[in-house]
Amino acid sequence: MSKGNSLNLVYGIEYQDPEEGYDYFYVYHTIFRNVPLSQLKRLNDKNLHKRVKAFCDKNYKESASNATGHTKVEMIHGDHYYETYEDVFGKETVQGDNALYHDFGQLWNKRQFFKRDFKPDFTSQYEHKHLNKKIGGYANDN
Repeated sequence: MSKGNSLNLVYGIEYQDPEEGYDYFYVYHTIFRNVPLSQLKRLNDKNLHKRVKAFCDKNYKESASNATGHTKVEMIHGDHYYETYEDVFGKETVQGDNALYHDFGQLWNKRQFFKRDFKPDFTSQYEHKHLNKKIGGYANDN
């Protein structure tokens, strides 16, 4: 399996950065990971997205005061879901850096709403070693 051969269903909650007052960001929870492309039609069903969003909205336990109340369910292609620092910055800059650039909950099976990873061995090759650290002078605030 390659990262381009998968789909991933995630639930996102929007938050506002209280220090800046205008920066918004999402925290994601993976529901289905590494779903085969053969399931595209099934996973792309708008009614499924509505039902999943309604269930997650009703059952999400939120304690952060900076949550805006906006949520979404997205299907993310594996190329974006598993994008690494080497993919973003190039081999010349960070050769061999297999840490994930975005946090969609790829490595967290304990986040709320996680149901299934169809290829857990594939997921295990990635890491989050740079999450929330400054890279090249810029904060990684995915």
